[in-house]
Amino acid sequence: MSGDNQRQTVRPIVTIGLVDNDAFSLAFLERSISELMPEARIIWKTTSGRDAVARCLDTRQSPNVLLTDMSMDELSGLVVCKTIRIKTARVKILAVTSFSLAVYSNKAAAAGAQGIVPKSVETPIIEAIRTIAAGGTWGEGFETAAQAHTRLSGQRMPRQFLLSDREAEAMNLCSRGLSTEQIAAEMQVNASTAKTYLTRAIHKLGVTSRGAAVALWTGASEGE
Repeated sequence: MSGDNQRQTVRPIVTIGLVDNDAFSLAFLERSISELMPEARIIWKTTSGRDAVARCLDTRQSPNVLLTDMSMDELSGLVVCKTIRIKTARVKILAVTSFSLAVYSNKAAAAGAQGIVPKSVETPIIEAIRTIAAGGTWGEGFETAAQAHTRLSGQRMPRQFLLSDREAEAMNLCSRGLSTEQIAAEMQVNASTAKTYLTRAIHKLGVTSRGAAVALWTGASEGE
């Protein structure tokens, strides 16, 4: 066999899940990964943080690596990271953000992510995915999935995940500034039922007002 023959590096398949509430960002990530990472298999994408968590905790749908935006309306990426990491070390997590990395780096590490990259730069995203998929970390201060799971596994689930689907839907609508009557119309229930969903949600979130509930729900309050 000629010594001039070049060998191509065969990389193991990496399954990937994507979550970002911006459809354009989702499309950018999907296109970039598909074009620049031949071994990648994007098995699902979603605009819902709750949906991403459910998929990651389902062994039939869990990817090797989850890419999650940090700033999302329904649930912050930090809540997504922490909820998954409390439950499992199986899924590695890469945080992506359009803000300065300094805004979220320490918080993402504390929430159990394995690294963080800027959303707009393609090459570091691919390098970071490969590094994290292989069991490494990307950036200073990040732990492996196993280390982060060991640290977080004894903590309680974020209160956002105590809500039923309908209570969560009511909170999503409330977070958009809708009134009780408008929420009722969107949910196709009467105003009394919509108010009940909101009251239950506020109680489960451990706060006493809609404003505080919205702050916690949207990630403005990230102590949970």
